[in-house]
Amino acid sequence: MHLRHWFKSLLITACAAALAACASTNDRVLPDVSGEAKLDVVWRINLGEGPGVTYTRLKAAVDGDTVYAADTGGTVTAVELASGDRLWTKDLEQPILGGVSFSDNQLFVSLREGTLVALSTEDGSEQWRAMLPSEAVAQAAADDQRVFIQTVDGRVTALERDNGAQAWSYEAGMPVLSVRGTGTPLITDRLVITGYATGKLVALDKVLGIPRWDIRLGVPDGRSELERLVDVDGSPVSDGRIIFAAAYHGKLAAVSEMGETIWQEEGSTYTSPELALGSVYLTLDDDSIQSYDMMTGAKAWLQTELMGRGLGQVTATGTYLAVGDEEGYVHFISQVDGGIEGRIMLRPRPLHINYPHQPEATNWRLSRGRDFGIRSNMLDTDEGLLVYTNAGDLALIELR
Repeated sequence: MHLRHWFKSLLITACAAALAACASTNDRVLPDVSGEAKLDVVWRINLGEGPGVTYTRLKAAVDGDTVYAADTGGTVTAVELASGDRLWTKDLEQPILGGVSFSDNQLFVSLREGTLVALSTEDGSEQWRAMLPSEAVAQAAADDQRVFIQTVDGRVTALERDNGAQAWSYEAGMPVLSVRGTGTPLITDRLVITGYATGKLVALDKVLGIPRWDIRLGVPDGRSELERLVDVDGSPVSDGRIIFAAAYHGKLAAVSEMGETIWQEEGSTYTSPELALGSVYLTLDDDSIQSYDMMTGAKAWLQTELMGRGLGQVTATGTYLAVGDEEGYVHFISQVDGGIEGRIMLRPRPLHINYPHQPEATNWRLSRGRDFGIRSNMLDTDEGLLVYTNAGDLALIELR
């Protein structure tokens, strides 16, 4: 083929692909809002780089009137909840993977190099650093004496809170391929409960680190390693009596603290269940949202209008469920019937630099290639809903 004809053919193919991509994007129309939820951004501050395309879900922590939030760039910031005013900022000089967890007067943050750092809530001063077996992409959990954290190599490690010394470490076998993610362990009076890439929910003795029971939430099935993925990627949650957990390519289950299965229902997900109003809510892997009865597991409503929008975990706030998507929208859904009651966009406005004789698209040029979605888990507080965007903005949304 002549070079000019080859180039022309290549150009036509590229243009067709671009037009198809544009059409695909434009086809993803926002569904109508049927309710009258009134939403306002009370304050909004930028913490730094944000998760961007990095696979992290940095959840903030709240203690009374103070918010503690981490940025992937390496900083931890304390913010006044009501106003958004910064109280202090600590630079850890290493990228952060696991978001802030809080207990008593300590904060815990995991770094990309495989280190857990303990900070003072008062001023962010560092108390100790402890090496972990591998990276930790989820928050740690703590009780009065120890902090517990799960790393991506399948280990759960218990560290002493006063000095970071290792108390015990439990390792589970890992499959050849797994989803890059782990959950925060659930801590009870006697147990540390967490999910694994094997599809099992495992309860460890909190003092000794030995298994007390396990339940399989997913069974590897299929011809390829991808089809056999059964990760428990989210965190187990509890209403004080019953433990709820779900797996990718697996089930949602309600389990007693003795390890007895109360009920199981289909529910493949990457996220954690949310409990509210006697129901369990779950973002499924196809971006639909399913409601289950908490006591029986019976399925109630199914929200499918947001499918394909790259949804995160649902968070109960008031009588609504809030869920963020990959375009930077937060959708508010009725807990009663799953109807979409409100929506707010948290993408930044384009930066306008008015060069003469330049098209309007120039205003966006410094924003091109940035990820304005919402991947981190949101947090309901007394003042409103805390949202951390992939662009590094922490915002408080008031629902009226």
